[in-house]
Amino acid sequence: MILRQHMRTVLLVAVIFAIGFSIRMLNAGYDDPLYNDDEGLQYFQESDSYYNYRLTENLALHGIMGDAVIGGKVWDLHSYYPPGVPLDYPPLLPLVALTLHVILGVIAPVSLRSICLILPALMAPLAGVICFFTVKRFKGDIPAFMGALLLVSAPFYLIKTVYGFYDTDMLILTVSLTVFFLFIEADASERNRVLLSATGGFALFLFSITWSGWQVMFYVTLVTFIILALTSRSGRPLRDVLETFLPAFMALFILLILFNHLELIKMIMTPFHLQDLIYKSHWYPWPDSYTSVAELQPASMDRVLRYVSPVLLLMGASGIPAAHMICRRTGSSRLPVTFLSVWTLAGALTLIEGVRFIMMLIAPLAVSAGIFVGAVLEYSAESRFRWIRGVSFILIVLTVSAQLVVSAGMVTALKPGYNDYFEESAQWIAENTPRDTVIVTDWSYGHFYASEADRPVLYDGRLAYIETLPARSVWYASSMDPEIPTTARDYWINLALSSGNRTLSLNILRMLANSGDDAYILLKNQTGSRMAAYRIMNEILGLDRRAAMDVLMNRYGFSGPDALQILARTHPDDSRKIVVVVPQQMITMIASEGSGDMPAGTYSVIRFKDGVIEEKIINSSGNITVLETPYGSYWMNRKYRNSLLLKLILGVKDEDFSLIYRNRQIKVYLIKS
Repeated sequence: MILRQHMRTVLLVAVIFAIGFSIRMLNAGYDDPLYNDDEGLQYFQESDSYYNYRLTENLALHGIMGDAVIGGKVWDLHSYYPPGVPLDYPPLLPLVALTLHVILGVIAPVSLRSICLILPALMAPLAGVICFFTVKRFKGDIPAFMGALLLVSAPFYLIKTVYGFYDTDMLILTVSLTVFFLFIEADASERNRVLLSATGGFALFLFSITWSGWQVMFYVTLVTFIILALTSRSGRPLRDVLETFLPAFMALFILLILFNHLELIKMIMTPFHLQDLIYKSHWYPWPDSYTSVAELQPASMDRVLRYVSPVLLLMGASGIPAAHMICRRTGSSRLPVTFLSVWTLAGALTLIEGVRFIMMLIAPLAVSAGIFVGAVLEYSAESRFRWIRGVSFILIVLTVSAQLVVSAGMVTALKPGYNDYFEESAQWIAENTPRDTVIVTDWSYGHFYASEADRPVLYDGRLAYIETLPARSVWYASSMDPEIPTTARDYWINLALSSGNRTLSLNILRMLANSGDDAYILLKNQTGSRMAAYRIMNEILGLDRRAAMDVLMNRYGFSGPDALQILARTHPDDSRKIVVVVPQQMITMIASEGSGDMPAGTYSVIRFKDGVIEEKIINSSGNITVLETPYGSYWMNRKYRNSLLLKLILGVKDEDFSLIYRNRQIKVYLIKS
C-alpha cells in the first residue's frame, strides 16, 4: 500500500514536470532561419537574457561575473560606461547554468549557450513540484496536482520561463516556495524543528543570491513571525513559534554577514529608502526612466487577470478564506494560513510597483488554489448526492485544462527578440572597431550589444541600477558618488537623438562616452545644487567650446580654471571611438505607427528619396508630420522632423556621422572625433 502510494506520488510529480517542461519548449522549434545563429541555435527571447549570458560566460572564462576587480569589488565595465559599475548581480543563476554545463560536458560536448537556452524549461517546472508537496500536506494528491498544474501554466510565469528566456524568473518561485515549505515542515515537527528552521534560513539566503527582490519574502516571513508571536499565548505555543523562526533568522544573518554583505546592507537600509523606491524622487532633476519600462507599469485589474489567469486568480482567492475556515474548524496550526495570507497580501501590494511583481503573487495563489480544490472535493463528498463529487471533479479538471490549453497557445506564438540582422551588426562591430569603442543605442538593445559585440555601452536594461539605491551610501567607496548610476543617461541620450541642434547632439554623445556623469557631479559639487547643474549643462552643451566658456565665466561667474575643468568634461578635446547603432525599430522613440488616412492636423509629409529628405507642407498650422518609409507610415510631432535620429534611420549623409555598416534593419554610424 505504501509502495503504491509512493509510486503514485512519483508518477504525479513526473507528469507535473513533463507538462511544465513540454509547454515551455513549444517555442523551441521556431523554424524561421532568420532567428537562428550559425550553429542552428535560436537567439534569446529578450535583452535581459543576454546580460545574464554575458555574466555567465565571464564566470566560465575568468572566474568572476564582471570584467575586473577594482578596489576589492568586481566591476562590470560593459554596462553604464564610463566608468562602469560595481557588479551587484545575484550569482545563483550563472552558477546553476555553469554547474549543469560542467556536468553535461562530462557526458557529451555541449555549448554554454545551448544550456542557457534550455535551462528555463528545465528549472521552472520544479516550482510545480514544490507546490505539489506543499499542498499535499493539507489536501492530498489530487488537489496538490491541480494546484501544481495551475502554477506551471500561469501565463506570466510561463512566458518568462520559456525556452530561450534566460533570466532569474526560472528560480524565483521554486526558491520562495521552498522557503514556505520548510517553515511548514519546521512548524509540524517537534524533533527536527530547529534544523528545519535553520534550513529555511539557508533557503532565504539562497533567495538573496537569486533575485534582487528577495526581500519581499524576508519581510513576509518576518511579519508572519510577529503576528504569530503576538497572538500566541505564553508558554509552549510561544516557544514553538520562537523555535520555528529564530533559528532561520540567525542562519540567514550569519550567511549574509559571511557571504553577501551587499544584500545585508540593502535589507537593513531599504526601509529608510522606501520613499525613493516608491516615488523615484532620487532621480530629480532627471526624468524617471522606469516609467518607460512595461514591466514596471502599475498592474491594472485587466493585466492581473490576463497574467495570473482568471482560473488561478479565482481559485486562489477562494482558497485563502477556505484555509482560514479549515484552520478554525480543525484547530490546526495557524502558521501555514497566516504565512499564506501575508504572502498573498504582500504580493498584491507590490503590484503598485509594477506588473513585474505578479510573479510574487502566483506562488501563494497556486497553493491556496490547491487548498480550494481540496475543500470543494471534500465538501462535495459529504453531500448525500453522490453525483456532485463527480461533477465537481470534472469541472475542476476542465477548468485547469482550459488554462493549460490557453497558456500553451501563447507560447507557440513566441519568436526570439533578436535575429540575424542584429547578430551580424554586432559581429561587425566586434571585428572592426577598437575594444574601447563605446556603443550608443536605445537602452533596450544595450544588453545585446554589450554581449554580442563585446563593447561597452552607455546605457542598457539595468537603467539606473535602482536595486543598489538603498545601499550605495554604505557600499560605495568614498570616491564614488551615491547618485550614480542615474537616469541622466537616458535623458541625455534621448535629447541628443531627438534634437535638431547638431552641436548639442555631438557634445552630449562625446561627453557621455568620454567622461560619463563627471560634468554633472562636478557642477553639482561646485554650485551645491542639482537643478543648477542641470540648467547649466543644458545651456552650454548646445554651444561650441568657446561660447560655452564665455557663458560659464560671464553668466555664471566661474573662474577660468574652474570653467576649463567643466569644459574638459562637457567638451573634451579628444574623443574615443563612438558608434551609434540604429535599428529600424528605434523610430518608435519619436513616432508612432500610422493607421488609415492622413490624420487631422497634419503639418507635413516626409519622404526619403535619392539620399535626400523631401518634405511637403500640408497645413502650416498643423502639428503632425507623416513619415512614409518602405517599412510603413509613421506619425510624429513636427518638432522631431529635423531630429538626428530621423536622419540616422533614413540614412541621410552627414559629415559628423559616417555610415560604416548597414543591413536591412540596422545602421551603424561612427561619430567624427
